[in-house]
Amino acid sequence: MNTAAYTRWPLPARTAGRAPPNVRGKTLRTTKKTALGVVAAVAALALTACGGSGSSDAADAAKPSDGKKSGASAKPAEKADGTTSETLRAGRPAAEEQELESDKKTGKFTVTGQRVVMGRPEDLKGSEEDEKKYKGKTVAYVYLSARLTGGAAPMKPPMIVTDIGALTEGDQPATRLMVIGSLPGTPSDCRDEDYTKPWNKGEERTLCQPFVVPQGKKVTHITFMRGFSKEPLKWALEK
Repeated sequence: MNTAAYTRWPLPARTAGRAPPNVRGKTLRTTKKTALGVVAAVAALALTACGGSGSSDAADAAKPSDGKKSGASAKPAEKADGTTSETLRAGRPAAEEQELESDKKTGKFTVTGQRVVMGRPEDLKGSEEDEKKYKGKTVAYVYLSARLTGGAAPMKPPMIVTDIGALTEGDQPATRLMVIGSLPGTPSDCRDEDYTKPWNKGEERTLCQPFVVPQGKKVTHITFMRGFSKEPLKWALEK
């Protein structure tokens, strides 16, 4: 889980009058266990006690086949562009729609990890304390777009930026930077979301979130959380 760093900067005029967002909740899903494994074990024991030939069959069935280890999961095949079946290329929308809530309404969104713009280490030097905290660090601005495709519409914008993430080389998670205002080197198109403006069906918006990353480490992936029961969506950036 990414930890968040907090930095206070002067509030720009564009942020005035915007209402704080409602953070949607995440739920855990559980599954019921069945007793099929127990029944199979009892049946095998009964055949063994009776001297039946099924005991050897049951033992053979329990052995891994073709030299594969029991319980081992196959790794996704890597494609020519370096992505896998579980990873999208940056700029491609995820096939699975995301249900996001805001103000008791649920909308269906298609999300797309777009790009990362690297900032400068100087962007993090707001005070002497910040210079010590962020020594050897720099900032990365992560862009993700979201389109409202179905569900309740129009609706108030859900809190999407909290689900955006990033990975650096070695699959190390970047640290989300919570900023009051904006950083000195913030790109002009990295704007705050206007949570008072209704989101209409078919409308697409591009969201931007700054992250703290080590200097000299390349950002390799953009991620999007899907609750606690699923792996995050992942987009690979160009190498």
